Amino acid sequence: MSSSGIVVGPNLRRASLVVAVLGLFGLGAGLALEPTRGFSSLLTNGFFFLTLALGGAVFLALNAVANAGWYTVFKRVPEAFASYVPVGAASLLVVLAGLPSLYLWARPGVMETDHLLHKKAAFLNAPGFAIRMVLMLALWAFFTWRLRKNSLAQDSESSAEPTQRNVATSALFLVLFAITFCLASFDWLMSLEPHWFSTIYGLYNIAGMLESSVAAMTVAVILLKRAGLMKEVNTSHLHDLGKLMFGFATLWAYLWFSQFLLIWYANIPEETVYFIQRMHHGWRAPFFMNVVLNWALPFVLLLPKPAKRNPAHLCFVAGVMLTGRWLDLHLMIAPANMPEYAGIGVWDVAGLLGLGALFVLTVTRTVGAVPLIPRNDPYLVESLHHHT
Repeated sequence: MSSSGIVVGPNLRRASLVVAVLGLFGLGAGLALEPTRGFSSLLTNGFFFLTLALGGAVFLALNAVANAGWYTVFKRVPEAFASYVPVGAASLLVVLAGLPSLYLWARPGVMETDHLLHKKAAFLNAPGFAIRMVLMLALWAFFTWRLRKNSLAQDSESSAEPTQRNVATSALFLVLFAITFCLASFDWLMSLEPHWFSTIYGLYNIAGMLESSVAAMTVAVILLKRAGLMKEVNTSHLHDLGKLMFGFATLWAYLWFSQFLLIWYANIPEETVYFIQRMHHGWRAPFFMNVVLNWALPFVLLLPKPAKRNPAHLCFVAGVMLTGRWLDLHLMIAPANMPEYAGIGVWDVAGLLGLGALFVLTVTRTVGAVPLIPRNDPYLVESLHHHT
């Protein structure tokens, strides 16, 4: 069985550690010197990398309940992504220290003077926000730990019992995750602008999570294959990953357009204010670029069948989609406290580099701790001969 202990060499690991330390130090400086921009960067980047990890867990759970076997040869990659959930949870908990800097409803005196927000005070309050955040993050960390534990247990057992346990665990996880992730999207993102609301917002963020996490997994699988550590991955595996990238990008576009069209058509002031802000004051170019990066380019570039079987092409498109997802989150978060667009700031870059390097370190360490090809998995033979 392949072992991945050499996935990241000492020099690259040290470089990643240095980038993580410098980036987090820079982000910390932003939190102290310019709290609004600093905490905005923390929320954007913390949520971005946490959703990459959660997407890995959801990918595992969806395939488990579907009794799918095609992904087995690279299942350690989404498992490694999921191992970042506790680290990502810790990074987001820091947001609790900056609630007044980010959220209008958390500022002193606002709830008492704003009639609409006063009606929402039972939900929008700091203690409730903190309790819900801690509970949801703990729930996700538990289920991602459980999914990996069952998977690793299969390596030492010849029976399929650990895999069967994962089916039951995955089914429960998917139900609870769909509810809690929508709630988290309402809490952490939509309540940045508490006078605005959208019933499709949670599903929209689920689509963005799936799109970006599959893109990141595709890059990781291709890099491991190029390093000679995942020779078992063939062009059919890559083709299916490409189809998922294509499909989730289109799902994201469908939900984006559904939300935009209904609000534009109804033309209700308390709803249109969200898009008016993002189509003026310097935000127009990023607003339309968001659609280009998340859907238009991936749709065109992944439409031909050969494109979905070309590793270099897939990596490029995945990079476009990951950039688009970050921009999407930036557009959801930053305009709430930055009416005039001032570009990508140094705190945004520091947060991206710091948390990104931390994500890479966590994932590579987890991948390197176990054999890349799972032993005794009942679907391994099927995956090894996928479409051959």
